[in-house]
Amino acid sequence: MWQTSKTGRIDRLVVFRWLAGSYVPVGELTFEGAGVKRLGRFRYAGSYLKREKAREIDPIGLPLVGKSFPGAPEELALAFYDAGPDGWGKQVLNHAFPKSVLSMPEYLALGGTDRTGDLAFGPTPEAGPQTWTPAEEPLVALPRETDDLEAIMAAAAAVDEGGGAKHHFTLLFRPSADVGGARPKARIRHEGRQWIAKFPATTDRFDDPRVEAACLDVAAAAGLPVPDRRIVEAGGRAALLVERFDRAPGINGSPYGYLSAATLLKQPPTSYGTDRTYVDIADAARRIGVLGAVEAAFARLLLNAYLHNTDDHLRNHAFINRGERWEFSPVFDLVPHPDVRRHVCAPAKGIGPAWDVDAAFEAHRSLKIAAEDAAAIRDRVVQAAKGLTGFMDARGVSRKDREYLRDAFPAAIEFKS
Repeated sequence: MWQTSKTGRIDRLVVFRWLAGSYVPVGELTFEGAGVKRLGRFRYAGSYLKREKAREIDPIGLPLVGKSFPGAPEELALAFYDAGPDGWGKQVLNHAFPKSVLSMPEYLALGGTDRTGDLAFGPTPEAGPQTWTPAEEPLVALPRETDDLEAIMAAAAAVDEGGGAKHHFTLLFRPSADVGGARPKARIRHEGRQWIAKFPATTDRFDDPRVEAACLDVAAAAGLPVPDRRIVEAGGRAALLVERFDRAPGINGSPYGYLSAATLLKQPPTSYGTDRTYVDIADAARRIGVLGAVEAAFARLLLNAYLHNTDDHLRNHAFINRGERWEFSPVFDLVPHPDVRRHVCAPAKGIGPAWDVDAAFEAHRSLKIAAEDAAAIRDRVVQAAKGLTGFMDARGVSRKDREYLRDAFPAAIEFKS
């Protein structure tokens, strides 16, 4: 049974993680306070600390020690935000339970085992991971996941436009309730694999799914790790399917550990702005044992600069652990932002965040990458980016959209609309 307060708020969550083929208890989160946002504390279970292959949830913020970790000034330790919903998922949950007071304890408890990463939550160690339901009658039924992409896509469009009806939220509850990110999206199982379906939004000025697919093609051509992806059409609109990289291959692939750079660099979950830089990202990656961290961070910096992806906030940089060590995740959320002339993350201290490919290259000095090696990485990225026009053709990006994006890219990539 879930431990809740008199007002129906979650007071305790048992934390589980996937380890050696099953979910095992890792520790517990407890919450106190009467406000909407409450103070949470995490403590590893003694049984977990004694496990031979136990590893930290967060090597920097939650080391394997027998002490209590307060969440203050946030509700709970930052690593748990990576396992919960962001703007889109919270919107779906708040519509599903309009009479309930929901914050991070409830958001985590409302999710299932398909959430991002290898964590899960339940009421007791013996019960295992469970999905909590508030005392109020939900506005929507709580269905199983569906593979009806067209129906999910139509539901996401209705909610995004502010006119979602009960049956729309019914379709979205399971596949969207614990998905991160601000844009409309859902988890689906399709053709024996696990995907994140990314839908167009009402505010899009161009065909975002098709353009993102082309940009990911550039990243792959540049030699960066990229998830498998495909464009599908439903209801006359395009959606981008990105294979989940926090899961092993297959329809029931086991989960991998997941941490965002925001968590490692102690970025508040309520803010996307930061004074952290790509040098800080590389340093955090080194601290958790990522191999080739400096060169990988530099390549991502240049890729974002040459593709004018200025939405490079710290939650769009992540790390996965397949069981042996942490590594940079595949590249994701790679889309040009022609109207935004400043990156979220500056290249390095002393170099401003203004969109400038030459300034981005100069970060190699702060990263201590030899000029010759830095030039080789840049040449690889530029050569790949020169293929953007062809990749957009292959992904079906319209001439109108390419014309709109024409001035977003530096002359060096020779983009043609």
